[in-house]
Amino acid sequence: MPDIKAESIGNMSFAGDIVHSSHGSWSQEKAFVTGIEAANSVLGRAPDTGILPLAADELHVRFGKEAVKIARNIISGPKKDSGRPSLVDFLF
Repeated sequence: MPDIKAESIGNMSFAGDIVHSSHGSWSQEKAFVTGIEAANSVLGRAPDTGILPLAADELHVRFGKEAVKIARNIISGPKKDSGRPSLVDFLF
């Protein structure tokens, strides 16, 4: 997944569901948040300016995330830093 700020082109920023972000939101919310982060990048502001942090995960969400992590390791093996996203990265 690409980061908000492009590594090879200094004035390019990305936004959308598949952009890597530290916020933790999903789907439409993630597209919205990464859009704000990209705008902050263009304007030279801190990436989290105007973005509210997420509340801590509830117990059932933590359980689900752990279950997905275990399933991901079973399906594709431990995550390797190949620099390329896998299909599993897009699904979970």
